[in-house]
Amino acid sequence: MGISSPSRNPDTEATTGGGYGAGRLPKGIVMTWLLCRILVMRITKPDQPYDVNWSTGVISVTITVDAATGGTPLTQQRTSRPSTQADVARLAGVSVATVSYVANGRRPDRKIAATPEVAERVREAMRQLDYSPRRAGRVLARNRTDLVAVVASTFNPWSLDLITEIEEAAAERGLGLIILRYGHTGEAIDRVESLLVDGLADAALILGSSGFSAARAHRIGSRIPTLITGEWYRPRRFDVMVQHEAEAVRTAAEYLIRHKVRRPAFLAEPVDQSRHRSVAFATTFRQHGFPDSAITIADQPPGLSGFLESRSRATELLDQPRSRRPDAILAHSDRAAISAAWAAMQLGIRVPDELKIIGIGNIVEGTEINPALTTIGTDTSAYRPMLHRLFDRIDTPDQPTRTIAVPWRLIIRGTA
Repeated sequence: MGISSPSRNPDTEATTGGGYGAGRLPKGIVMTWLLCRILVMRITKPDQPYDVNWSTGVISVTITVDAATGGTPLTQQRTSRPSTQADVARLAGVSVATVSYVANGRRPDRKIAATPEVAERVREAMRQLDYSPRRAGRVLARNRTDLVAVVASTFNPWSLDLITEIEEAAAERGLGLIILRYGHTGEAIDRVESLLVDGLADAALILGSSGFSAARAHRIGSRIPTLITGEWYRPRRFDVMVQHEAEAVRTAAEYLIRHKVRRPAFLAEPVDQSRHRSVAFATTFRQHGFPDSAITIADQPPGLSGFLESRSRATELLDQPRSRRPDAILAHSDRAAISAAWAAMQLGIRVPDELKIIGIGNIVEGTEINPALTTIGTDTSAYRPMLHRLFDRIDTPDQPTRTIAVPWRLIIRGTA
């Protein structure tokens, strides 16, 4: 380390330069500031050569760019201010526009503005200068956040599988993912709406519920592209994804009828928006001549829909004489169906010989039990077209909104 002589009387004052602002400061303050900067550099970059000028407050740093990337050795003066894109451009030997392109991240759907070699040289210069782009500035300049919001009231295996699919599809477009939860407090849903209306994300996918009104979805959809799931919504400034759940339940009920079941039961979810499933189940059996006394709709208490609660409810249904207990269960979710299979095993009831079980959701865990779970659902890859449409609407928001069908189907495996 070389130290140049100060330009003024070192015993009385030091003149500050571009390093930390103009003016006259006591020598002790200058030395303390520079010593702190030197200490940080010695800790973080012990092998970095540098030179200190006590009178200007400038630390000169010699930065070498690997010749393999096309760079040449340069000397960059680092001051107390943060590095800028102009600093990176000078060091990398490129334009500021190229630095901006690389710093903002390449979007696969846009024309590439820099060769891989140039981009690597820019990234190396950014590392050398400890430069990181300021997200707030990018958002303001481009009026884009490059984020997609997923909004849900609860998270179950199906929704988590869907979120994974959304994350992968978003990454292909250079988009990030944020997750917002509502329903757990009275203020949460208002806060979610406020954040989205204020532009937290470029688009939103909302897993709908009875607590998320169409009017609220309309206000969000008026500001950003929005997709909401739920049979009870109608497109109104937002897209709606439906899965024809009642029709799929009727298909499952008819399958059980063909397999000679006599005492069907539906293990219901304690929420109003799933009521159409149990109604479709009971109606189908009635249409085939089953008396109401043979059909069981097993409602769970509100707030109790976890694995243990479902297993307890299934145990109550099954722990009775064979002539009275159900010989088939259609559960409101795959998790509840797995709970029912567990309860049957503990009671010594053979599946599917004595009890047929069908779930809803087609989660991965259903394929891991023995026998594998028969279910209603679809592969998560089937959601890709609606996700691509949502992302496309970020650039073309004037597309008319519509209902998008991703129908469930009966997936026959070992439990029925």
